[in-house]
Amino acid sequence: MTTPPSDPRSAAPGRGTRLRELAGLFLRLGLTAFGGPAAHVAMMEDEVVARCWLSRQEFLDLLGATNLIPGPNSTEMAIHVGHRRAGFAGLVVAGVCFILPAAILVGLIAWTYVRFGTLPHAEGLLYGIKPAVIAIVVQALWRLGQGALKTRFLRARRRLS
Repeated sequence: MTTPPSDPRSAAPGRGTRLRELAGLFLRLGLTAFGGPAAHVAMMEDEVVARCWLSRQEFLDLLGATNLIPGPNSTEMAIHVGHRRAGFAGLVVAGVCFILPAAILVGLIAWTYVRFGTLPHAEGLLYGIKPAVIAIVVQALWRLGQGALKTRFLRARRRLS
């Protein structure tokens, strides 16, 4: 009779499968997630907890550790999740897959803005995007805050301050 493994990675699929899963998730988030670190972290929480890679409490613990170190929280969370899921290789895969698509997209957007940003049609488009980004960030902060504040007292205290 074998004892259940204490390391969550050992009960998971093989290392190659875990790395492919990490790459798929963080490539998708790197390509589609926008709204800043708060929105990214909320989307990561939804995905990682739903896939049972981490419990909600484990995710919040990692978020607390992430907030203690300087740097971009969403990138650090991607790297933490990758490390938890597949060790050092997972750390590298999750980090690269999360950072690279966003860096390429930002580069393309910057080039497009420099090239076409002064055209009247482009100004209207850029003006219309701002409310959508604000709504995404507010929604992400709301969901993340609801998960982090566990008791009614903490929620009420947050509302009063």
